[in-house]
Amino acid sequence: MARPSNARQQLVETAARLFQSRGFHGTGLSLILEESGAPKGSFYHHFPGGKDELAVAAMQWSSLEIEDFIETAFKDAKTFQAGAKAFSVRLADWFEKSGFSEGCPVASVLLETAPESDDLRREALAIFDLWIGALESQARRLGYNHPRKTAEALMMGLEGAWLLARARQSRKPFEIAVSSALAG
Repeated sequence: MARPSNARQQLVETAARLFQSRGFHGTGLSLILEESGAPKGSFYHHFPGGKDELAVAAMQWSSLEIEDFIETAFKDAKTFQAGAKAFSVRLADWFEKSGFSEGCPVASVLLETAPESDDLRREALAIFDLWIGALESQARRLGYNHPRKTAEALMMGLEGAWLLARARQSRKPFEIAVSSALAG
C-alpha cells in the first residue's frame, strides 16, 4: 500500500516561511517547489487555485503558531500586562532567532496583495480578528478595562513593531509596543 504523501504540508510550511522572509511576490512557485521537495504536480493537485490558494493555507497554518504564542503567554499570567509582555517577548525571540528576517506571517502576504486579491485581504482580516479576539478574551478574563480597544491597540502596536524591528535589527520595538498599547 502506498504511503500517504506529506507534500501538501511541506508546500504550506515552506511557502509560509518564504512569504515571511521574502514576501509574496519575492517567492516564486519554483522556489517553493525546490525548497519543499514537492513535485509540481502535487502543487496543482493540492492547490488548484494556484499561489493565492497556497497563501491562504500558509497564513492559516502560520496563524496557529501565533495563537499558540497568545495562549502560552497568558496561560499563567496574573495580569493582562504580564501576558502581553510574555507574548511580545515570544514574538521578539522568534523574530530575533530568524535574524530579523521572518516578518508577520499574515502582514507579509497582505501588504503585497491587497487590494488586488480580495480573497487574501479577507483571509488576513479574519486572522487578525481571530488574534484580536484571543487577546480581548484574555483582557476580559484578567479584568482589564476596555478589552477590545486594548487588544486592538496591542495588535496594531506589535504589527508596527515587526516592521520597525526589521528596520532596526532590534527587538526593542516589541517592548515599546507593549508599554505604549497598555499605557492608554
